[in-house]
Amino acid sequence: MFWLLPPLALVFSSPGNTASQNSSNPLTVNGVLGESVTLSLKLPVPTDIQSITWLHDGNSIAFILPKAAPDLHFFVTDPERKDRLQLAENHSLRLSNLTAADAGRYCAQMTIQTSREFSCYTLQVFRRLRNLQTASHTWLSETGTCEIHMTCFVENSKDTFVRWQVVGNTSINEANLTISWDSRNSGEQEFTCIAENPVSNISLSVSTQRLCEGVLSTKNQPDTKWIITVVVVILMCTVTTVGLFVWRRKNCLWRTAETIRNIDYVSVSPGNTVYAHVTHPNRQINSPTPVKSSDFSTIYSTVHQSKESKPISSRTTALNNVI
Repeated sequence: MFWLLPPLALVFSSPGNTASQNSSNPLTVNGVLGESVTLSLKLPVPTDIQSITWLHDGNSIAFILPKAAPDLHFFVTDPERKDRLQLAENHSLRLSNLTAADAGRYCAQMTIQTSREFSCYTLQVFRRLRNLQTASHTWLSETGTCEIHMTCFVENSKDTFVRWQVVGNTSINEANLTISWDSRNSGEQEFTCIAENPVSNISLSVSTQRLCEGVLSTKNQPDTKWIITVVVVILMCTVTTVGLFVWRRKNCLWRTAETIRNIDYVSVSPGNTVYAHVTHPNRQINSPTPVKSSDFSTIYSTVHQSKESKPISSRTTALNNVI
């Protein structure tokens, strides 16, 4: 901003900046990249000037003959700036389409009969600020307040001053800001980041409520870890119960099938008595001795049949008596 300039005469006029200096101390002039600036020359008294030579860092860039014919009045001696240097009012110099290389010290050397006078300037070239951005990190403190860390940055930040402006026009002269915000005791607050350089300034505001929305919403949500743990335990118990049931069912069916395989024969006597001959495969036999009658068991069962019932197969009857 312009308070950075020395307290010397500085006049702005379209289409560029105009500055005048009548002493040997250089005047700081700020130009905008891609725009134009005018180095305004204040002529000495008397004004009987023979010639004026404009110098950039000690090198001649333009030559003026005030008393010459119009077509011989102004010469550009720097071919690289031939199309960008123009003569302004009172033999001032106008430089258009500024580049970073145009920055430096400029002097107008004025020859007055047998003496010389100088008017010097220091030209600084800056970019106009753009694309101001903010970044923030929020977290919930143990006391339930929203903690916010904010930072502000801008493109082409060379010679740029960044600061935060908070409630009550309080200014914090740095790009980083950390605050605590309690939604229970404070209303919504806005913080404004301001970026400035000698030729431009931009700003961007952020809201504490908007920044803390995500943090405060998770505070009111149930503990998802606890819910997941409960669900996993229930699933494990369910799987275990189903597994035991299936295992017992298969074991029962296996025992039944094994029993059926151990039945040699089943017969039904005419007097409704069932005779079953059951072997014992699990009985250990120490020596290959002939099988005796004691190695078998005979099961007697009386079956009462109704007149309407259908005949029952001997194998089915035996199965029921075994079970």
